[in-house]
Amino acid sequence: MKKLDVVITSGGTISKIDDVRHIGNFSEGTTGAKIAEKFVSEGHKVHYLHAKNAKRPFIRSMILNPDLPFSKEIERLNDLYRDYNNYRGFLEERTFVTYEDYYDGLRDILCKGKIDVVILAAAVSDYGSKRAEGKISSDKDELAITLTKNPKIISLVKQWNPKVLQVGFKLLSNVSDSELIETAYNHGKKNNSDITVANSISGKEFRPNTTAIISKDKTITHTSRKDLATNLYNEIIKALGGENEK
Repeated sequence: MKKLDVVITSGGTISKIDDVRHIGNFSEGTTGAKIAEKFVSEGHKVHYLHAKNAKRPFIRSMILNPDLPFSKEIERLNDLYRDYNNYRGFLEERTFVTYEDYYDGLRDILCKGKIDVVILAAAVSDYGSKRAEGKISSDKDELAITLTKNPKIISLVKQWNPKVLQVGFKLLSNVSDSELIETAYNHGKKNNSDITVANSISGKEFRPNTTAIISKDKTITHTSRKDLATNLYNEIIKALGGENEK
């Protein structure tokens, strides 16, 4: 299997309301960071386009946990430090904040470079607001904000790079597994994705309780969140006609 150039987007975009306020989503970029770690550890080049405060590959776990044995934590951190330095040559990072930053950054990478795979794990704002000048007064009892729909960036990817293998993500809340699969599959078909990762959440906590990888021919691979990066990697290699040597 040849070494790939892979774009992975991660974290969430925001829409600024005024100079000090914004609206956004709960995405922390953990999934994108894990997928990036898997690809670079297999020797592939990763262009990691991430939100400014999103989790970063390897670095995301470099925090000492004082509730665990110190010697074990030091050993774990040493291993992480070694891995990061071993693989950092395969990792190119670029940040975004707003929807516009994300749009420009992704288009730039896809149009300028020879990219084999794009994994769109970022949570991109569906709607944006017109930014007010300065700071909106906090004396108002009510504040009305008008949101307008943003263009779907996932639908533009293959216009920018027609040959890229595209992986999209679809998140739904409080739906059955069958509805999740059907909606995610149709989302992928509509936006020319070759693979779609379907997630559903329920309750008040932002924790996916169902995760599935759906191919273009509607083959479904159910996976845990823990194993998503590995299983998605294997599905991508399979879609490209190769085999995972490891």
